Amino acid sequence: MGTQVVGYDGTDGARAALDAAVGLAAGLGDGLVAVFAHATSRLGGEVRDYDDAIREHGRGVLEEARSIAREAGVEIELVLREQSSAEALIAIADEHDARMIVVGSYGERPIKSALVGSTPTRLLHLSERPVLVVRAPE
Repeated sequence: MGTQVVGYDGTDGARAALDAAVGLAAGLGDGLVAVFAHATSRLGGEVRDYDDAIREHGRGVLEEARSIAREAGVEIELVLREQSSAEALIAIADEHDARMIVVGSYGERPIKSALVGSTPTRLLHLSERPVLVVRAPE
């Protein structure tokens, strides 16, 4: 039995990734680790309130991921990490010696992805583990 790490933020792309990861985990007998990651602001005041709201949102979408995985009979661990998404997913995958990292994508064009910097692009360049990128439904 192995482990898969899936990035989940409640978006359509993340839901497609979670569905794929749940299906693979069920077929392989793997467990899942669902990760909601966000970079924390170093400023105070209203920005701190914004960070609190993001963490609350993260807890909510992770509970949604738990329900989806449990319906399929897949064991799932939830992780909320205050770190950039790609770096958090890689670190958590390393901590769990994960079989792979699964993330969703909206299918950005290569130039936009390179300029703006998408999590799937960063993972493909930085991860030493396999990365499965699942495209969001259109």
